[in-house]
Amino acid sequence: MNINSSRNALLRSRNLRSARRSRAGKVISSRTTRTNSSSSTNTTKRTTSASASLTQTRQLAKYEQVEQSANNVQTYVKNMLKIGKMTYTDDETGKKAQENDKNNLIKNIKNFVEDYNDVYNNLADIGGAANAAFRKAFDSIVSTNKTALKEIGITVSSSGELVIDEETLEAADFDKVKALFAKENGFADKIGAKMESVESAAANSLTTLSKLYGATSTYNKYGMSNSYFNGYNNYSSGYSYYNYGNYGSNSGWSF
Repeated sequence: MNINSSRNALLRSRNLRSARRSRAGKVISSRTTRTNSSSSTNTTKRTTSASASLTQTRQLAKYEQVEQSANNVQTYVKNMLKIGKMTYTDDETGKKAQENDKNNLIKNIKNFVEDYNDVYNNLADIGGAANAAFRKAFDSIVSTNKTALKEIGITVSSSGELVIDEETLEAADFDKVKALFAKENGFADKIGAKMESVESAAANSLTTLSKLYGATSTYNKYGMSNSYFNGYNNYSSGYSYYNYGNYGSNSGWSF
């Protein structure tokens, strides 16, 4: 898997959206000040639009969470593949190095599973045919490795999430764990390759939404740290709300 493929373009896109956040916050402050003296009718319109804005905020947050978590999964895979290439001597030093690598591998696996589940669930929340296809691809990879995963303490819930039995995982044979998570073209590597496509799709959608709504969300899985200007206009007479459906076919994401 080429972990670094298209990464520079994605990073530039993410940095551009971060810069827009600061500008968007200033725009909102200015808009809010100018509309505080509006009539009660306009206040009602603003309240309705604010509710719509919150919905858009959460939609954008989902895309940002997917983009970040997909990126995280690729990083964990890269770390684990490095461990898979390590060799060890039979002396005490070699055994200690192997034990340290096993601990690091298990740590990366736990992080991998957490962010995998985050992506998997958010794809369902966002909806759309492309996201359903991504989930189906993940299901196929997991299903192919279901028995081997179970042997090292990782099972699949009824909703499709990965579930770790930490005691079983920590006691599992190191070679079996590496075969799944630290081997090129193995289970984790295939998931990571698919995550690269998911991250790219999320980045494309966020770029499109930034143009439509005028700013980017700063909401993440730890909470909403800001609000932003989302498709409002006509400030002197109240807000108007743009209701966008599916936009374009490049990203395949449903807004």
